[in-house]
Amino acid sequence: MDDLVVPEETPDGETVYCPACSGRMRLRGAGDQQARHFMHIENLTDTTSSSDCAGIASGSIGESDRHRRLKSLTVSGLRTRFADFDVADLGLESVVDVSKGPSLLDERRADAIVRFPEPITNPNRFFGVGVVVEVQHHNDSKDVATVTADYLAAGYSVYWAHETDYTATRFRTERFERAFNERWPNAFAPYFTDADTALQTVERVAFSPEELPSERWSFIDPRPECDHSLHTGHRGSPLCLDCGTTLKQHATGRWMYKPLGER
Repeated sequence: MDDLVVPEETPDGETVYCPACSGRMRLRGAGDQQARHFMHIENLTDTTSSSDCAGIASGSIGESDRHRRLKSLTVSGLRTRFADFDVADLGLESVVDVSKGPSLLDERRADAIVRFPEPITNPNRFFGVGVVVEVQHHNDSKDVATVTADYLAAGYSVYWAHETDYTATRFRTERFERAFNERWPNAFAPYFTDADTALQTVERVAFSPEELPSERWSFIDPRPECDHSLHTGHRGSPLCLDCGTTLKQHATGRWMYKPLGER
């Protein structure tokens, strides 16, 4: 049996064959609501479409193939998100120099990456020298804290994506955007965290939307200049006696904040 390929690994104009019906397929480019994808050009009738094929509709692919598909969706989503940026590299499984990081490794291979042009004399103020997206899946044995710290030390932002970041046809870039803006526990950027902090505080990054805080709570400290002298008698949540901010811990161990006056 031939190897399964994913759209981002396949050159434009190349013909591939559906693993379910053996019909020929060609690539279609990414759109606003759909990633780069294959479309059947054979074995269709007047009453069927490419999406009717069991090979497209079923979720029966193996775990490693599913991981590759999610990485492919990620790259397509990143192409759309960074379409207006000057990008030196945007693709799958790119090697990153992490020799300045805390691990003993010289290189890591990122699942998906956006790399801005070199020399980096003025890194992007939000993302640094680029963005690495690591796609979590079942039986993933990566040391999240060390991997995150390695990439941060190299100047990259890091996003840990998992099942809730995807639909059947695309990477949900709106979640990616919110995660960095609101500093979710699966998003790390050099402008608000560093390698040492990540190495000490990152415990778990896989979470569902139900585990996110309500709009009243934020991962961003509203009073970062305050040392937060905490009193624990305020409705079970620590209250800063100096600035009035209420704090509580998220399931991942990260602190969440509610400013004085918020209910």
